[in-house]
Amino acid sequence: MTFRMILLAAIVSLPAAEVRAEADLAAGQEKAKICAACHGENGVSSMPGIPSLAGQQDQFIQWQLVFFRSGRRPNPAMAPLVADLTDADIRNLGAYFHGLKYNTAVADGAANPELTAKGRIVAAQHRCASCHKDDFRGERAAAAIADQREDYLVKALTDYRSAARPSVGVAAMTEAAGGMSDDEIAAVAHYLATLGPPPTPEPAKTSAPPHKAK
Repeated sequence: MTFRMILLAAIVSLPAAEVRAEADLAAGQEKAKICAACHGENGVSSMPGIPSLAGQQDQFIQWQLVFFRSGRRPNPAMAPLVADLTDADIRNLGAYFHGLKYNTAVADGAANPELTAKGRIVAAQHRCASCHKDDFRGERAAAAIADQREDYLVKALTDYRSAARPSVGVAAMTEAAGGMSDDEIAAVAHYLATLGPPPTPEPAKTSAPPHKAK
C-alpha cells in the first residue's frame, strides 16, 4: 500500500471516529488556547490572511488539521503546532470550534455593490452552493465560507487554483477554482465575505379556525 493510500485511509477514518467517540469539548477548548494568537480569542480572526474558525464545520477542521499534520498541506506556521496532535485532539478541536458562535461581522469594510453582483454570478457559475449550501455555511467536510475574511478567501481560492492546497477527498475545489481568473476570485471572495447575517425567516401565517355553526 502506497503512502498516499495510507494517508487517505487515515483521513477518511476521522469522520467515522467522530461517530464512535464523543468529542471532549473541554479538552478541545484547552488545546485551542494556542490557536487564539492568530485565529482570535473566540475563533474570530482579526489578523490579515488568517481565517476565522468560530462555527466552522467540524469535519472540515478535522481534515485540514490532518493535512497540516501529514504535510500534505505545507504551512510553516501550522506544522510545529499540529505535529503532536492525536486523532482525539483533532476531533476535540473540530467540535470545539464548530460550537463557537458563528461570525457574521464584515471584516474588511462595506460591500461594493458592483463587486458583490459579479461575485454572486461567479459563485452561481461555479456552483459553489452545491457543496457549501445556499447560505454558504457549509456542511460536513465542505467549509463554511460566508462572512469569512476576504483576504483569506482570495488566498484560499488562489492556492486551490494552483493545486498548492489540496481539496478534501475529490478535487472539487481545484476544479472549481481552476477556471477562475484573478478578477473572478476577487469578486467571489468579496461577495462571500460581505454576506452578513442570513435573513430572518418570516413567521408562518396561520389562518383563524372556522367558526362553528350554532
